[in-house]
Amino acid sequence: MVTHSSAPPPPSSSSNVKYGVIGLLLIAAAAGIWFAMKLGDGEGEVAASPDAGVIERSTALTENALEIPDPEPDAGPQIDAGPPRKRIVYRYVRGDWECSGNIPAVEARAVIAENRRQVRNCYERQLKTNHTLSGSLSLHLKVGANGQVQATQVGGSLRDPSVFSCVRNLAQSWRFPSPTGGNCAVISAPFNLTPRE
Repeated sequence: MVTHSSAPPPPSSSSNVKYGVIGLLLIAAAAGIWFAMKLGDGEGEVAASPDAGVIERSTALTENALEIPDPEPDAGPQIDAGPPRKRIVYRYVRGDWECSGNIPAVEARAVIAENRRQVRNCYERQLKTNHTLSGSLSLHLKVGANGQVQATQVGGSLRDPSVFSCVRNLAQSWRFPSPTGGNCAVISAPFNLTPRE
């Protein structure tokens, strides 16, 4: 006589192996994470990304990569340039710029227009080394009783010491008409210096 039981058949040994392998993999993954944290000794952080569930490791070596520059070709022996050159330091005494004299604007403009090319030459000389040099230059002149320039000041957005020095030196030789109504006069001359196209 055959009897039927309603109990499920006993599990096969192959499904037990499958669960055993999954369990071993989980244990190995946990051990690997623990080992990685201990190996880093706090140098890096282990953080789980909430989006992907992927564990990322950040270490000091990956954040601050060492860069080795490319070797430069040998330019050959260095040429002896002689003793070091002395640095020239320009000092300008501001002095007294209070003047009550006057030079007619037409006459002052004529002298400035006559010397405008000199200012442009100072700028173009420096433009050869700095091709993007451009800006404004404001020249202030104190003209004495005899029409000679007694003091100069240069400023503006150009901010190039070589051009400023060149313009100051040239302006010292300019001659204006004698001021009327006082022993000196102050003249301001603006220049807009840009490369010609």
